[in-house]
Amino acid sequence: MKKTFPLLIAFIAILFLSACGSSKPVIVITPSPSVTPTPDPCSTSNLPAAIKPVNDLMRQFDDYAALASNTPQSQLVQVIPVMQTIHRAAQDQPIPDCLQQLKKMQLLYMDTSIQTLLAFESKANTNILNGGVAQAKQYHNQYTIELARLLGVTVVVPPSATPGTQTAPSSAETTPAPTSFTIVNPGPNPVNLHVSASLTSQMVGTLDVGQSAVAIGKSVTGEWILMQVPGQTTQTVWVYTTLVKFSSGDIGSLPVSTPAP
Repeated sequence: MKKTFPLLIAFIAILFLSACGSSKPVIVITPSPSVTPTPDPCSTSNLPAAIKPVNDLMRQFDDYAALASNTPQSQLVQVIPVMQTIHRAAQDQPIPDCLQQLKKMQLLYMDTSIQTLLAFESKANTNILNGGVAQAKQYHNQYTIELARLLGVTVVVPPSATPGTQTAPSSAETTPAPTSFTIVNPGPNPVNLHVSASLTSQMVGTLDVGQSAVAIGKSVTGEWILMQVPGQTTQTVWVYTTLVKFSSGDIGSLPVSTPAP
């Protein structure tokens, strides 16, 4: 009986150690989830898509600004609130850092245009109105220059009128409109042609230096010209107005395209 007891203790010890060995924790290694990099909206490939929402609001505002310029003073109350709504949407629109200057010029243009219309509605004097119009045009030109810089396009905008001055009608404004309108690329570089009146729209070709084309219409704001593709009378494209010159006719006599782009 004395020999049996130590053997029993030894057996129980072996079972205890075996049980302890089988209860070791199992470590499971879970791989970390892969992190997808956030696309850079300011990269060359993504920049046009980032610009589009900003420029869409600008085009909407331009359309109503053109409408306001042809609206009787008593009816401006129907147009100004819509322009104010577009202005607020532009203020609230989130943008990447690279578009801060573009948005700044956009908001200055919109605000100045609205304030000038409100002054006109309240029958302000002519000098104030002319100054507001000239300032709004200057901001619009600065917006266009910044837009072109972002997209890598070179544009030349006409100088703004001096605030508070009026331009006397030229003799060309009293002559009959010509039966045809011809534009030419004066150089020094080929001019891009677009499917719609927007620098962010698809480019479908170029107008070479010295090449002419027939102009058949313009955008509501006059910033774009609708032209026939040289040698193809049924196909039309858009070209930025300041990049071409008229060899016959002028921008003022061109009809506005319908529907407006």
